[in-house]
Amino acid sequence: MPRTLILGASTACLLALVGYVRTVEERLGHLEREPRADPAEVRGLQGELESVRAAVEGEEATRERFERGLATLQRRAEEVARAAWATRTELARLEASWAERAEDDRTDALEREITALRVELEARTSELDALAEGAAELARSEAERLRAEVEPLVGRDPRHMWDELVGPVVQLAGDATVGSGVLLASRPSEDGGWLTYLITSWHVVRDIYGSTDRVHLPITAKIYRPDGTTRFETAHMVDYDVGLDVALLTLDTREHQPYGARLASRERVRAVATFEDIYAVGCPLGNDPIPTPGEIAASSHDVEGGHYWMISAPTYIGNSGGGIFDARSYELLGIFSKIYTHGSTRTTIVPHMGLATPLSVVYDWLDRVGQAQVVDRQGPDLLEAAPQAASAARE
Repeated sequence: MPRTLILGASTACLLALVGYVRTVEERLGHLEREPRADPAEVRGLQGELESVRAAVEGEEATRERFERGLATLQRRAEEVARAAWATRTELARLEASWAERAEDDRTDALEREITALRVELEARTSELDALAEGAAELARSEAERLRAEVEPLVGRDPRHMWDELVGPVVQLAGDATVGSGVLLASRPSEDGGWLTYLITSWHVVRDIYGSTDRVHLPITAKIYRPDGTTRFETAHMVDYDVGLDVALLTLDTREHQPYGARLASRERVRAVATFEDIYAVGCPLGNDPIPTPGEIAASSHDVEGGHYWMISAPTYIGNSGGGIFDARSYELLGIFSKIYTHGSTRTTIVPHMGLATPLSVVYDWLDRVGQAQVVDRQGPDLLEAAPQAASAARE
């Protein structure tokens, strides 16, 4: 009964609530700084913020009770397992003694004792099975309760969804190419400003540059606002990996960016499985960021030595470098990399068979090239190992 698996649903929903608190706080901050803000709207957001904060506090208390209940089940399971081991050991001893005795020396009393031990061992085993099922049922009921309570608050709020899913996605375009990128949350920099990283696919910036000799030049990122307006910022390359098809850039501006993706933990990314609901968000054909719903179609799909997920969310040219987000918690799970094509003479794009790079692959790469700080402290337990010596794998 691994605690991390049983608490997974609870953690995801709690993170969704916490993320929603952050979003409401940012919206309230913008309104309070607006000279002509509607007082009624400000009061409404203040009330919404209080109710969601109360929900977070209540959820944390409920989670503690849930953990105590789980701990009780685990303690009882350990006690039963020890008793079962002792019973199994004694049974093995008696059965060995029974086998060593001559047939006329096998007493009824010994046979009854062996039979009783077998019955006891079967009972212990059944109790262990029942405890395991009880823990699983506790986890299932807890997950359903969380969904029922959290989804009305954060599940389908269009503004919250835009902030979490669309706001972090930017468009990267060249003279004859277009792609996407994902902004990470801004963090304080040593110069007193803010540092904002951007993750995308290497082939997106490669096509924009046209040559690896130009990677030192700035690249333009088109950033979107919820009111439909846009602005442009430049970014510079930090590192890239051709084989993994990933690239890391940083915005040149030192201003705080209001939208940044919340990153899923390594544990969450490893747990991604077929049929999980996701959103693919990118800029197909140069459009503004478009969220398309779908599922993880295959959680392990190897292409030319690379490890990908296959997704069923409709994607097209321009989605590359965009985000793959958890449809429930809105955490970033991966980066979209490739679209399936069919045929060599007349190529047909298959938009519902896209390939995405899991964030775990990106985390490992950032470790290797000495850039672990990029995602460190942007989510729970993102990095499990200290950064190693920097060495980019380029071709």
